[in-house]
Amino acid sequence: MNTYILLLRGINVGKANRLPMATLKTVLENLGAQQVRTLLNSGNAIFALPADVAGTTASDDAACDLIADQIAAALLRDTGLDLHCIVKTAAGIRAAAAELDPAVFTGQTEPDPSQLLIGFSRNKQTLTQFEAAASVLPATTSKLQISTTALHLYCTDGINQCPMADLLVSKKWRAITCRNLATLQKIIALL
Repeated sequence: MNTYILLLRGINVGKANRLPMATLKTVLENLGAQQVRTLLNSGNAIFALPADVAGTTASDDAACDLIADQIAAALLRDTGLDLHCIVKTAAGIRAAAAELDPAVFTGQTEPDPSQLLIGFSRNKQTLTQFEAAASVLPATTSKLQISTTALHLYCTDGINQCPMADLLVSKKWRAITCRNLATLQKIIALL
């Protein structure tokens, strides 16, 4: 069995894209997922798949993309929601969380984990394109770094006051989904 994490973007925010977590769990189970657990109401799911279902010959990234495509198709078919799905391995999620020391990145010994965003995409090129787009925004004290596996954004004045966070939520960057460090730590605790 391999453990995977599903990260959906833009569900259950306001009245758009309503997706009960029980429905998400059922969709995943109908695709063969086992031990499905959801976290919060924002499209986080941890699940296991037998290696033969995920494709043992595929690289981790290729297997994750294949699984994400299958989930997106099932969600569209079963719920009518056209969602961008990102699937990561447990090792991939842990690596993204471990790549940056929050205290070093933020300059604070105990940064607010709700202000530190970790962004995921299917490919690093999307993350570097976002970095280029963010570089032309007015200067702020917020910090952005693209690591080997994720985008790290520390919103020093809070997420709602961060121009880079505003840019991230635009439809142009639909291929990136973020979780704050507090949520990512909860996901890791469930692995």
